[in-house]
Amino acid sequence: MVTVGDLLRTMRLVLTESGIEAARHEAALLIATRCDLSLARVYSHPETPVTSRQAEQLRADLRRRVDHEPIAYILGQTEFYGLEFTVGPGVLIPRADTERLVEVALEQIETHFPPDQMLHILDTCTGSGCVGISVASHLAAKGRGFQLDLVDHDPVAIEYAKANVKRHALDSQARARIQVQVFQADLWPDPTQTDSERYDVILANPPYIVQADVPGLMPDVSRFEPWVALDGGTDGLDFYRRLTQESTSWLKRPGLLLLEHGFDQALAVEDLCAAAGLADLLAVYDYGGHPRVTGGWLREH
Repeated sequence: MVTVGDLLRTMRLVLTESGIEAARHEAALLIATRCDLSLARVYSHPETPVTSRQAEQLRADLRRRVDHEPIAYILGQTEFYGLEFTVGPGVLIPRADTERLVEVALEQIETHFPPDQMLHILDTCTGSGCVGISVASHLAAKGRGFQLDLVDHDPVAIEYAKANVKRHALDSQARARIQVQVFQADLWPDPTQTDSERYDVILANPPYIVQADVPGLMPDVSRFEPWVALDGGTDGLDFYRRLTQESTSWLKRPGLLLLEHGFDQALAVEDLCAAAGLADLLAVYDYGGHPRVTGGWLREH
């Protein structure tokens, strides 16, 4: 009889030899998911038996992970800001650093917008939809009304965003003050298809890796995640130039633009925000001590 403990030891060893840093945790996560157990039970009850079908599935999972396919793709989901999101090949996997963008957005909304205001929010370069949906879920929990538009130019990403809207029941809200729409478009939605002519808040986590650096990223990323979601052009700033310049036509006055960026791009993004006429600029660090979110307000003339 194969037990959880047997598999945990074997899988940990194989993953370690394959260069997977969090080998024990990933082995336990795979076992917990496939055997419908909590992580705590995987660790505390190694004697738990594993069926032959479960063991076969785990061996297949192990082969994929040894090839450096991301564990989020193998499991078909990942956690972000306390929520589970459906992901898979063709969509960028949400990162913990991006949670700062959600936190800052919620802080700014709480501070600057009245509780009874109907908010119009755009999450562009949305990918899986994790940023906009996380913001929306927390606003909905507080009873705030909003319209959220999710935009991405990639058709594969759009399907994941739609799946996650449905997963978090944002497509079936009975309350009239909640509306979520998903658009396949180049940064901005088709004005004829959205009720929002302008937005109170625009959020974006665009591609920001320097084009020449993409092939050298860790194999989990460079071999499996979509380059279109990583490649930010020759200096990594292509999308920031467009977002800062063009957002002024899409923001209300006052309206807030918030952008995630690489740790070494904060000053460049700040300069682009200032050049576009944004004021009261924000510069926010992630919990690793790196600049992560920059933005500013479009004020009245």
